[in-house]
Amino acid sequence: AAINGYLNKNISIWNSFGIKFKSSQTPLIYDPISAAAFGYASCTGVSAAFVAALRAIGIPARVVGTPAWRGDTNNGNHNWIEYYRIRTNSWTFIEAHPSGGGENISNPCSIWFCNQAHFPSTANNATSVYAARFDTVHNDSTYILSWDPNNLNVPADDRSAYYASVCSVCS
Repeated sequence: AAINGYLNKNISIWNSFGIKFKSSQTPLIYDPISAAAFGYASCTGVSAAFVAALRAIGIPARVVGTPAWRGDTNNGNHNWIEYYRIRTNSWTFIEAHPSGGGENISNPCSIWFCNQAHFPSTANNATSVYAARFDTVHNDSTYILSWDPNNLNVPADDRSAYYASVCSVCS
């Protein structure tokens, strides 16, 4: 219940901290301290800050993202967060800084990117999604950094199949 209240108040959290969304700031501003100091960050920065806030109150969370929508860097990239739900023993997702009204944690289709346009139901033009992790032994992939795609040193879980199954049914 506490997590629902915290996540549903996501917008007020950002207003309290005074951090605004501003695109194209990564990698200059992508850590929580820089986001607070500058007062803005892109999706990577607000995601890292929100993960830090959730972890500070004991909620497991991680940064998740795609280096290229539908596998094409011309389509842009995005980062968001996943938090761990103990009751269901699973990770679920939400935007770190909601981009519009109506986004909520109980309906994945309410998140602006969770749709067929970003996650087509076919393997062609599939969107790859990675969740960062600390464990370098059990990772099954590497987190592709959109600003440094040749850096293969960030361990990750490949979450592509999960997002394809959840978001391809959304319109």
